[in-house]
Amino acid sequence: MTPGIVWITGASTGIGRALADTFHEAGWTVVVSSRGVAKLRSWSKTRTRAVAIACDVRREASVQKAFAQIVKRTGLPDVVINNAGVTSFRTLTETTTAEYRAIIETNLTGPFLIARAIVPRMQRRRSGMIVNILSYAAKAVYTRSSVYGASKAGADMLMRVLRDEVRHDGIRVLNVFPGAVETPMWPEALRAKYAGQMMPVVEVAQAILQAIQLPPGIMPEELVLRPQIGDLRV
Repeated sequence: MTPGIVWITGASTGIGRALADTFHEAGWTVVVSSRGVAKLRSWSKTRTRAVAIACDVRREASVQKAFAQIVKRTGLPDVVINNAGVTSFRTLTETTTAEYRAIIETNLTGPFLIARAIVPRMQRRRSGMIVNILSYAAKAVYTRSSVYGASKAGADMLMRVLRDEVRHDGIRVLNVFPGAVETPMWPEALRAKYAGQMMPVVEVAQAILQAIQLPPGIMPEELVLRPQIGDLRV
């Protein structure tokens, strides 16, 4: 796929920010969004081919408004990357109802709302790609991550079904399952202690770009990225 327009949700920090930098350096027009858009506007003002849009992926009205603004300002994105995500490192019984809802609404409802907004337009154009930044927690059992793992596993199945619904419309759907990545999502103490065992966020972003750039006749369905040593030795 040649450089076009990419929309990245949750682009303020971590994998989202690294993806924004990586795609921009590769010549793409980059649309970045998040609930708190101030940091993104500072980023976009210092770059050409960059647009910052406020979007709360948990809210349908916010997603629809953001999508309309993006189409007006840049045109229909060629690639949408569902990256917005939250977690809480608690056991199931320690997890509050508010935390449960925030995780499910961001990690599962968000990709649903984004896809429902953009896929019909991609179908009419008969091209496009949906990339979902999930987690290896969707495939393995990690204590203190029950709701997070459930949200990512649910998003995996949601998008696997979407893939079969739209593959004959020229639309590709890629689910990415990163293991431990060195980002602010980790508690500061764990990040400081185990950063050397985690994957560098820039290298993860580069691997995702490479998968997206495969010829349009190839459907990269899953990309599993894990540290060479496997799980963290916590």
